[in-house]
Amino acid sequence: MTASLDQPEIRAYLDLQRPQVTAERLREAFDQPRIITEVLRACLPYFGVRHRAAHADVLRGRLMQTRDRCRVTLFLPLALVTILGWWAAGLPWWAGLAVLAATVGYYGSRELRNPDGRDNLLAQLQTAVLSVQWAACALDSEVRLARWATRTLKPVIAPIMQREMTRLLGPDYESLFVARSHEGLVDAGNARYWVSTRTEAALQQKLDQMNGGAIAICGPRGVGKSTLLRKACQGMLDRWPQWHFHVVVQTPANYRPEEFLLSLFQSVCRNYLTLYGRRPRAPFLFRSRARTAHRSRRLYHSARQWALLLSGLGLVVVAIQREVRDLVDVAYRSAHPFVSQWAAGSWQWAVSTWHEHPVLTRVVLCAVGLVLLWRADVKSWFTRRPVRRLVHDCHNYLHLLQRIQTVGSSTSLGASGGGLTLGIGRTSGSTSRTFTYPELVWEFRSLLTRISAIERKDNWKVFIGIDELDRLGSTEQARAFLAEIKAIFDVPRVYFILSVSEDVGASFIRRGLPTRDVIDSSLEDVIVIEPRTLSESGALLQTRVPGFTDPFVALVHALSGGVPRDLIRYTRKVTEIQLRTQQPGLATLARELLWEEAAQALSGFRVLLAQHEDSARSAQTVHDLHTLISLIRGADLTRANPELEQRLLQLTLTSHPLHTDDTEPADELAQRWEEFSCYLHFIGTLLEVFARRNFAARKAAYTGPTKPNADLQRLAEARLEMTVSPHSTRQILEQFRSHWALRPTTIAPAAPRTAPPHPGLLLPGNHVTVPDGRRP
Repeated sequence: MTASLDQPEIRAYLDLQRPQVTAERLREAFDQPRIITEVLRACLPYFGVRHRAAHADVLRGRLMQTRDRCRVTLFLPLALVTILGWWAAGLPWWAGLAVLAATVGYYGSRELRNPDGRDNLLAQLQTAVLSVQWAACALDSEVRLARWATRTLKPVIAPIMQREMTRLLGPDYESLFVARSHEGLVDAGNARYWVSTRTEAALQQKLDQMNGGAIAICGPRGVGKSTLLRKACQGMLDRWPQWHFHVVVQTPANYRPEEFLLSLFQSVCRNYLTLYGRRPRAPFLFRSRARTAHRSRRLYHSARQWALLLSGLGLVVVAIQREVRDLVDVAYRSAHPFVSQWAAGSWQWAVSTWHEHPVLTRVVLCAVGLVLLWRADVKSWFTRRPVRRLVHDCHNYLHLLQRIQTVGSSTSLGASGGGLTLGIGRTSGSTSRTFTYPELVWEFRSLLTRISAIERKDNWKVFIGIDELDRLGSTEQARAFLAEIKAIFDVPRVYFILSVSEDVGASFIRRGLPTRDVIDSSLEDVIVIEPRTLSESGALLQTRVPGFTDPFVALVHALSGGVPRDLIRYTRKVTEIQLRTQQPGLATLARELLWEEAAQALSGFRVLLAQHEDSARSAQTVHDLHTLISLIRGADLTRANPELEQRLLQLTLTSHPLHTDDTEPADELAQRWEEFSCYLHFIGTLLEVFARRNFAARKAAYTGPTKPNADLQRLAEARLEMTVSPHSTRQILEQFRSHWALRPTTIAPAAPRTAPPHPGLLLPGNHVTVPDGRRP
């Protein structure tokens, strides 16, 4: 029980210091016969331990009864002492047997003369046997009991203890933030926190059906394209890791195709040299050479360090030389005879075995020699020649791609006679040039083909990952990039994995239409990564933050839309708020998080309005936004604030406050206002769902298999829909609000163009009508 209370998942709830859940209350609950019976019945090894302990008790009772019938004599103790002396003295077997027979025969003849002596001897023998049996059974029972208590009982008690804590805490058990570890949030890129999805299985199936080519991974930003690309290149898509030669490069925002291919060429050469434990060789011209001016300074520092090191070692040696010499002498005197005797005995045994068993020893030596030959891998001396040649070529390619080499030679011929000198001189030189783009493509394809042919013999694959293609800016730039480098995609048995934007993926999906472009001819297939579902987000967060319960998962999943990067970001925020406020409740943490998000959104839109060329007309709006931000930051967020929520609701449903002429900036600002008000509408809905009490009861009442529009997944879908259409997002939110019995909302019709020049957010003509309704 005490060990179970110290488990992290139990201790985390006890540290909340709730009066309902304490160590004493749990001990009282577990003292009930019902809980004790349930624990023991759920633990099957307990019955084996109990049966073994009962058998030990029976043996002990029989031993006590038999011992009471025994009379102390010298027969058995003397026999035992004789056997121990035989074993300790190292007598030959025949001598020990003679001594034992004489002793036992003499005293046995005296002991077995009368019936009482024979009965006593049988009782002593039975007592000895029962003692051994009882000792063995008791020891086995203790070992089984200890194993049952330390290994089997704790996993059985933990879920029952959690169930009892749930009963003591009430229905809001899951609405408490009790995270045991945050390491998965700190080290977000660690591979041990990766959670497999169906997309990985689909990508692995496509790779198994291909013999090379290019596959693109598309999806919204932060959905995990780079993570999936690295897993595919590192061979971690399957259950068991696969060995791949891989290179992953990042696409620059501004590039020239030849520069990118030149960088990729060098990365392949470096990684291949690293694979075989080599480093790029630098020519003599580029090796670091110390200048004459700095040579004396370096010599001074090195001489000073060596002098300090040698002086320190010398002083230590002088101080401990006597003790070390004595220790060495003692060790030598004690170990030398034993080592010499052991070595001589081993050599004598080996020589005698060689002569006495010539066939067996020769077979053993032959087998050992064959094993050593097999481990030497003589075949690789001939098969690895292409590898060594390829490694040498990678060195040469690096020199050609990184440096311009110049070779010169001169020849002179002369003759002199008297005052006349005649000479002929000739000077020639050659300078290497960089590859042209077609030559660069051909050389790169040739290198990849050779690497793939060699690594394929060991069942390895070659993967080239090109990440961050969605940073190029536009779909046209991505098309131009693919058009320039697609010539390298059709190398046999080489797989190219690219991460692209959603627009590029949509262009490939439209390949069946009459219009065809370079994307269709460049890519073999496109894998679309969808945002995580609510259950997948729960699995991801449970791996990274153990103890992150379902209500908190639903909150951060709705805010992030299921995008893993935002999912981890909002989980970090929840953790920071909990550490700052020391409040574990869902309502308090959700209120802090959502009002913080609302304040940041208001502040960002204020900056956008201030940068508008018609900033004088938006002065009242900017001021009203500032007032609302001040109210949010000054409010007590540990409890509900209906007045502040009403202000946010009015702002959410306000039509565009700037009614100007039909100009393009005003239309752009109106679109931004629609997106902004839709996001605040979304935040307000989350406040009414998560920042209220009794979340578990409300969820059980409003959701169910027959109410798909009330599922919490719809909030994440609404968050993703904002990037497409704010009006469609409002419809999703209104459907969700109606199923959760939240306050219905309607948008007031747009004000006429003749509205006052300085409308405020809450001024007449801009406010909204909110139908009467009650909060649930």
